Amino acid sequence: MERRLRYSERKRLAEEGTLGDFEHDDVPQPLRNAVYHLFDERAKGDVGRQWLWALKSRCVRFFGWPDPENFTYYVRDAGLVEEFLDLIEIAVEVGKEKFRYSPPGPRTSFNQPQRVQGFSSAENELNVLFDRHRFGYRIEGGEVRRIGSPLLGEAIVGPALLATRRSGWEEVERTYREAVAHQRGGSEERDDALTSANAAVEGALKAAGFQGDRLSVLAKSFRQSKMVSGELLGVPEALDALLKRQEAIRSNHGDAHGKAPGSPAVPQALADLAVHWAGSFIVYLAEETK
Repeated sequence: MERRLRYSERKRLAEEGTLGDFEHDDVPQPLRNAVYHLFDERAKGDVGRQWLWALKSRCVRFFGWPDPENFTYYVRDAGLVEEFLDLIEIAVEVGKEKFRYSPPGPRTSFNQPQRVQGFSSAENELNVLFDRHRFGYRIEGGEVRRIGSPLLGEAIVGPALLATRRSGWEEVERTYREAVAHQRGGSEERDDALTSANAAVEGALKAAGFQGDRLSVLAKSFRQSKMVSGELLGVPEALDALLKRQEAIRSNHGDAHGKAPGSPAVPQALADLAVHWAGSFIVYLAEETK
């Protein structure tokens, strides 16, 4: 069963026609607050306090802060996306370091000081927060990377969203926005990204005037149309082949018809491909049917 967007997301789509900051020019304030509280909770206990102090000290050196207490300000209130992500990478790096820990109680041969990691689960826990807040970045191996390509986001996703802001294309815009949101929602939602991208392509073909109740029929109608001039002979067939591959991808990995328990997760690269290809085709159809 397809994962429905949360109430807040559906409400934002209905009221604002948007799912928020697709360009990541800023870090959502709720995410900043969640990261701050995660760090604050982790800082409890002897090892946690050592981890937080080491993190603050590292940030003072890296950012040139005059005071370690600026840490709270930078996490919650200020800084560009790049600065926030630098801080996140430093937090993960320091979290892997080991600190001296003396178990409570009298010293015995079984109760000797140990060296334990300050925040070994930082990467996983921060990724959970990134997914929850639809922040389009992932942490892998201690390094933060953007989901998808910034260039493709600017050249494809943005124009596709603009192209659908026209009468009769409301369903295309809605489903394509859902595809982008699912693309950034973590491994459990990538199959939803395929399903929504497929729905957006179907919707665009219908909005462009082609007939059919499913992608294969719509593709045939598209192939038989006069949309592409004679100078581009063969393009309809090529696009039809791509449409059919999109449908096959959705059938194998997507959840339109349900997924068997234990099915492999959709690779991020495949979700990116579906979203970007669908966006390119939507722009093409929108331009050709002005």
